[in-house]
Amino acid sequence: MGRIGSAVAKKSKGFGLKIIACDPYVSKVNNRIKMVDFPQLLSESDFISINASLTDKTWHAFKENELKAMKKTAYLINTARGSIVDEKALYKALREGWIAGAGLDVLEKEPPDWNNPLLKLDNVIFTPHSAFYSEESYIELKTRTAKVVLSVLNGKLPETIINPQVLNRKK
Repeated sequence: MGRIGSAVAKKSKGFGLKIIACDPYVSKVNNRIKMVDFPQLLSESDFISINASLTDKTWHAFKENELKAMKKTAYLINTARGSIVDEKALYKALREGWIAGAGLDVLEKEPPDWNNPLLKLDNVIFTPHSAFYSEESYIELKTRTAKVVLSVLNGKLPETIINPQVLNRKK
């Protein structure tokens, strides 16, 4: 339920969806989103949107057991990192009807291996991992980058610094 997950939840609300979420780092978001554990998320969701970082804990978080725990009518959407989903297990789940379908804009191997059996399934939608792209977002990206460079050149810290703890390291 970080920045991206929260944005997805907000947009999904516009379609009238009831939102439940699972995030080990967040216990409560707001009163319109119910936080649940991973097994409950799997068993109750019609759509699961993966918006997590790839870590040792999230690598292959969706394997056979997790996919079998989902509803047969559910869809798995992965726009995060390909390796969060075990592709062999996903292929089996889609072929054997454990879940209804998947929407993927990431795969474990990028660029895709054209022999990947997932590419041949009718119940998978693929999009390029570039959904952010629009004329407006491209302009914003360039503008924000230029502002950060100017900030640093003027002796200031950039607003977008991700790991400020490095500033405290002795040289």
